[in-house]
This record gives sequence, structure tokens and C-alpha cells, in this order.
Amino acid sequence: MKKIYYYLFLSAILYGSISTVAKPFLNNIHPVLLSSMVYLVIGFTLLFIYIKPKQFFVTNKQTFGLIILVGIFGGVCGPILYFTGLSLTNASIASVLINAEFIFTIVLAYFFLKERITRSAVIGIASIMTGLFLLNVNINKLTYGFEDQYLIGNILIILSTLFWALDNTITKVILNRNTPIWTLLQLKSFIGGIISLSIIILLNISFTFKIHDLPSLLFLSLGGFASSLFLFMMGLKEVGAVKSVMIFSTSSLFGVVFAIILLTEQVNTLKLVVSLIFVIVGIYLITRETN
Repeated sequence: MKKIYYYLFLSAILYGSISTVAKPFLNNIHPVLLSSMVYLVIGFTLLFIYIKPKQFFVTNKQTFGLIILVGIFGGVCGPILYFTGLSLTNASIASVLINAEFIFTIVLAYFFLKERITRSAVIGIASIMTGLFLLNVNINKLTYGFEDQYLIGNILIILSTLFWALDNTITKVILNRNTPIWTLLQLKSFIGGIISLSIIILLNISFTFKIHDLPSLLFLSLGGFASSLFLFMMGLKEVGAVKSVMIFSTSSLFGVVFAIILLTEQVNTLKLVVSLIFVIVGIYLITRETN
């Protein structure tokens, strides 16, 4: 298996932690404020550890326009909708619903990036999606995490995944133009953080943050978002959008596990095991072509 797939697995684990780490924050912090803080922390951290002025500022106007779109879609609309939705639903449900991002990304990659996949990969994708569906479906009530009290939150999360899918597709185009990953991540983070901060000021949202939450914020920003996005962008550049997002989609499984362990949310153990089997089979089918 290519080394890049291991990086994508690691990115999935880190990304899977987001809903569990962010959920407690949303009891005290406005979703827009949390989004702004997350991306500003990423932007300033990368600025200090990776300062290359020429790479940071030199880019053609067309590419910079695409980067602005990535910042708006992936750094403003996506996280604000996601954090708002997460505040209205369970972390385990959010971890599964976020799979819509991968479906949207595959569709966009097929039509706009002209990426093609083999029959084996299609079966692998179907296996992963089946496993993730079984993980959250309630056979007795015939629901898929859409109980009335969670409906609005779940819809907002699905909307957020559409913006993140657009982000993924445009990011692939930008990376194909040899834009350094660090540069793209820096600019995206600053654009997202500054626009969200402007929204906070315009709406007069209160700045509420407790200093003992700083370690969790740093992990959420630098682990859940920055590191996972960096590794995911590496995958986008090397193996394309379709395979990258399907490996990345296993973050849902890790997200449910984190929610069970850290937030004591209840999930059927048998469903978890069966889901894991489907996901492992799917990953094998997707990755074996390039072994």
C-alpha cells in the first residue's frame, strides 16, 4: 500500500475527533466564534512555523481568486454551518452525516475534474457507504438519525458538507497549479478566520472563552483541522479526489468511537463491528489497485 494511504488514515482519525472535541465547546461558545478561533489559530500558527514570504504572497490573480473561494466555502460557510448543526444534534450522528461531503466530492470530481474510477473501486465505495449507513440506521424505527429534535441540526450539517465538497474540488484545481499546500492552508485559514471574525463584530456576538479550554481549542485547530487537512491535501495531490475522500470517509467511524469513549454516547456494539468490516473491505478494494 502506498505511504500516502497511511497519511490519509491518520488524517481520518484526526478529522474524526472534531465532533467530539467541538461538542462541549458549543455549550458556551457561539458557533461563529468557534469557527473564527479555529481558523485564526491555524493561520497564525502556520505563519510562525512556516514563514516564506515569497511563497505566501506570490500567486497569479486567477489562482488567488480560487483561494478566496476556498476560504469562503471551506473556512466560513462549511464550519459555521457544521458547528451550528453540531450544537443541535449528537456528535455520533454528526460523525456519520458528514459522509455527505464525500458523496458530494465524488460527484463533483467525476463531472468537473474528470476523475474516473474502476469497478473494484466502485464496489469499495459502496462497501464503505454501506458500513457507515448501517452504523447509524435504526432498524426498529426505520430512521437514519433524523429524529425530530435533531432534524434542523442534521440538515445544517449536510449543507456544510456541500460547501466542504466544493472546497475539496477547488482545492484539487489549485494544487494542480503547483500551489504549495502550506501556502494554501495559511491563506484559507486567514480568509476564513477574518471573515468569521467580521461576522462576529457585525452581529455583536459575545466573546466568551475560558482559559482552561485552550488545550482543547489547540487540539481542535491544529490536530482536528490543520493536520488532517494538510494530510488530506497531500492525498488529493497524489491520488486524486475520489480515492482520497473515500479513505478520509472512515473518519466517521473514528468519530463514533470517540463519541462513545469520551462523550459516553450510546451506539450498538454489533452494528459498530459489522460497520467496521464493511469499511475495511471497502478500503482494501479502493487501495489494492495501486499496491
